[in-house]
Amino acid sequence: MSYSFKGFARKDGTVGIRNYIGVVSSVVCSSVITKEIADKVPAAIPITHTNGCAQLGDDFQLTKNTLLGISANPNLHSTLFIGLGCETNQVSGLLESAMKTKPIEGIGIQQLAGGRNTVIKGKTIVEEWAKEVEEEKRVEVPLSSLTVGILAIDIDEESLTKVTPVIGNVVDTLVDHKATVIVGMSKSLEPAGALLSKRAIGEKLQQRLQEAGEGLKRRRWKEITNTSSRCDEFSSSEKSYAAVEAHLTGSKPIYKWLGYTEQPNQKGLHLLTVPSNLVEALSNMAASGCNMVMIVSTRGLLASSIALPCMMITPQNSHVPFDELTDYTVSENMNVNHVEKVLEMMIDICSGKQTSLEKFGLGEFAIPHIGTTF
Repeated sequence: MSYSFKGFARKDGTVGIRNYIGVVSSVVCSSVITKEIADKVPAAIPITHTNGCAQLGDDFQLTKNTLLGISANPNLHSTLFIGLGCETNQVSGLLESAMKTKPIEGIGIQQLAGGRNTVIKGKTIVEEWAKEVEEEKRVEVPLSSLTVGILAIDIDEESLTKVTPVIGNVVDTLVDHKATVIVGMSKSLEPAGALLSKRAIGEKLQQRLQEAGEGLKRRRWKEITNTSSRCDEFSSSEKSYAAVEAHLTGSKPIYKWLGYTEQPNQKGLHLLTVPSNLVEALSNMAASGCNMVMIVSTRGLLASSIALPCMMITPQNSHVPFDELTDYTVSENMNVNHVEKVLEMMIDICSGKQTSLEKFGLGEFAIPHIGTTF
């Protein structure tokens, strides 16, 4: 069976499933102005965060890379960076490093002598881009144009057992149709490293996954001396849960374990390091190029991504408090082809149908800190 959807073709060959104008703050201090500009133009979304000021080293680079990644996401038609002027994460540095395959500009509050002038200038720029957005039409494109994220969060093992066979087969189908799939490699999945390593392409990835499965990446150590170190092994319950979660990755070869905000350079199945914080994980997936994310959860969640449609998938459960936020429920009805149903809904969402979370206007963005700010 062939699959296709209707998306927005970009000049760099990628395809967006939404056509947003991203108004992006370079620093927390410009967040209010960023939101004010975005609120004045319907096609615009505000991408704000708490970082950008007094950051150094890897902590600063993570913030910069995340903002560069989100600006390059194919769901964004264009990007306007809004800075203050005195921050570590300068707009000029973002513009210098950003991909030039789409409209992208930057302005600063101090350079324009105040917030009011910045709002006027920013609104003028965004309104011009909005005219282009309004004229662009969706075109039929193959499934190979799509990058889909898979993320399991806030889900118990029993619920996971009900959902993983369906999502695993969805992942396999996407890979068979040359799509790109990025599965969130959370701490809960690491104990399954040895299991995943059997499908890894290349010795380095195999070794890295095996080490993760042995607990060598953990921060808690049982014994450290000058001559040896021994890590605290994963518990039997952690290993059991991870083995079930591993089924979310399907059965196809794993090409790479991507670092934070790293984008895959080939089609197929990849893993991506993600934090336990949902919004930070989704922001990371957006920066890594995902068009959308399938979230697997026990009961639905009250959070989403500002730039990505998030399709919420839950098992049939009589105790689901957020069922109005669920897009698809995996029932125990054996006569239902859940894999096809999920794919059909995914294609509808990629072609413009709003997810339940989008209908509620839920969308956030966040970047973690990996060091001390000064």
